[in-house]
Amino acid sequence: LDPPNELRAELRPYQSRGLDWLWFCARAGFGACLADDMGLGKTVQVLAALLRRKETMPGGAPSLLVVPASLIGNWKRETQKFAPGLRYLVAHPSEPPPGRFPEGSEPVPSDVDFVITTYGMLLRWPQLLEIEWSWVILDEAQAVKNHASKQSKAVRSLRSTARFALTGTPVENSPADLWSLFDFLNPGLLGSAARFSGFLKRLRTDNSEGYAPLRR
Repeated sequence: LDPPNELRAELRPYQSRGLDWLWFCARAGFGACLADDMGLGKTVQVLAALLRRKETMPGGAPSLLVVPASLIGNWKRETQKFAPGLRYLVAHPSEPPPGRFPEGSEPVPSDVDFVITTYGMLLRWPQLLEIEWSWVILDEAQAVKNHASKQSKAVRSLRSTARFALTGTPVENSPADLWSLFDFLNPGLLGSAARFSGFLKRLRTDNSEGYAPLRR
């Protein structure tokens, strides 16, 4: 598909493929991990996908973007630069009103395209967990690699029609990190945590194929 009309950027070929892949996964009901290295434009690919969604499916529920607090400013700048047609709110105390997400039981305004929040705010503002979002997008998604943490459990409880994870390091400590990531993206795809742990253990003891079975 062509890039969105309102996108103020010329996508590189791999970014166009990334945009189309995210769009395909969202429409097909799959969660998608965008694992480009740092600096290769994961942000602009997601903004392009949000613009495409706005152009083709106007009036739907907003999306939720979950980021480390240090990246709120970056996402605001990138949105204003590449996708100024997207309207967003920030669910974080650092954001002054009127741009901040309303606390309490007030709903998200109907003309907002996405809400930016942090992993920590999911634990502080439980109303974020009660909203039916269009998409949920995790930036620096290695933040949920510990599936037993409260933060990871909160992320997995979010409700949406599509889920994306952005990370340049999907495997940070060990291949076990993948289980928590994919339990958010596509619950059940890698079996239970215990079953996946046993699978990895067998790979380590049988070196005939290395990690090729995991890749398959």
